[in-house]
Amino acid sequence: MRKFLYMICILTVLTGCVKIPEIQSQAYAVGIGIDYVNDEYHVVLQFLDFSNVAKTDQGKSDQPSSVWLGEGKGKTVEDAIIKIYHGIQIPVNYDQLTVFVFGKSVLENRLSKTVEALDTNFNIRLTGWVYGTEEPVEKIFTTKVPFNYAYTNARVVQPEYMQQQDSSIPALSLQGLVYQLHEPSKTILVPSISTNDAIILKDQDKLPVTIFNGAYLMKGEKLKGHLTEKDLEGFIRVNNKSVRSPVIFSEKSAGEEAFVQIELLNPKMKRKVKKDQNGIQIGLDIKISAIVRESSKEILSPSIKRQIQEEIRKEVYAAYLKSQKIGGDIYQFEDYMYRFMHDDWKSLQTSRKFPTLNKKDIHVDIAPLKSINKINAGIDTLLNNK
Repeated sequence: MRKFLYMICILTVLTGCVKIPEIQSQAYAVGIGIDYVNDEYHVVLQFLDFSNVAKTDQGKSDQPSSVWLGEGKGKTVEDAIIKIYHGIQIPVNYDQLTVFVFGKSVLENRLSKTVEALDTNFNIRLTGWVYGTEEPVEKIFTTKVPFNYAYTNARVVQPEYMQQQDSSIPALSLQGLVYQLHEPSKTILVPSISTNDAIILKDQDKLPVTIFNGAYLMKGEKLKGHLTEKDLEGFIRVNNKSVRSPVIFSEKSAGEEAFVQIELLNPKMKRKVKKDQNGIQIGLDIKISAIVRESSKEILSPSIKRQIQEEIRKEVYAAYLKSQKIGGDIYQFEDYMYRFMHDDWKSLQTSRKFPTLNKKDIHVDIAPLKSINKINAGIDTLLNNK
């Protein structure tokens, strides 16, 4: 009897292990790209090759990582995904899905339905990062990461990691997009990406990589347009998720042009909306730190601070005008009024006369300037100069 019970216990434990899927027996999707062409959804799934990732302790292979894609077309997103199931041979696992790339046609006409299809798929988590592109999704997903790292190390997979070195448009998660998509007053900035083979070389061969090139501006479900990183330079410098952005000033002295490289750090931006007898006025208060990275001559701290303030004010205002021209509101003044001055927002909606930002109402406060000593670089305060 004791032997019989012992055998039953062993069989129970072993039976429990039978249905556990092996890690190598599943196809791990790490990216999904969706476009809408000729009245059909075109879905591309990008899969992680674990055999390349797990070969070394460094998480990379000696050889370039293979990229595996699955492509399917269908009248719905799920229909297109099922077409991929027909050929993938092993079950698809979505636990590692971290990148959602939408083609421009989806952003223009199908974003709400596409997001709804993803939101109602219980296998897909909404925590991945969202991007838009005008390039074929296959081209985006087959770009490389230097040093033979897997695509999971690419900047689009971990966008916040690179913000400390090269701040760009703030990352947007699919969850964040779902929350904001039906807000009537919110301007959503969807980071846009493209490929570039002119920056990185392997020996003398060009290596295509993914780069950030601006943002698509959405208001509600409607695509307002696209702005480049240059158009949004002022916004990138001062938004509260920015960490570091460089700026260069040039001065002519004794017939020679001298350059000063400044690093702007940790901006804090606050909207100002006030109402008085003259109506509603809007403005921005910006506090930011600055470091002199390089200078070929000695510079005066008050002088360079004034230049930085004026440059930031000019770029912030230019970005505002660019977004306003296509119907966007990148500094979210309308959304502020919708939430905190709702009656005023409703009357402005009726009259269609929203207050506009004036350049003089952008206040920039630079923290005491610091310097990293480079060749011939230095800062003199006016007090020391006298």
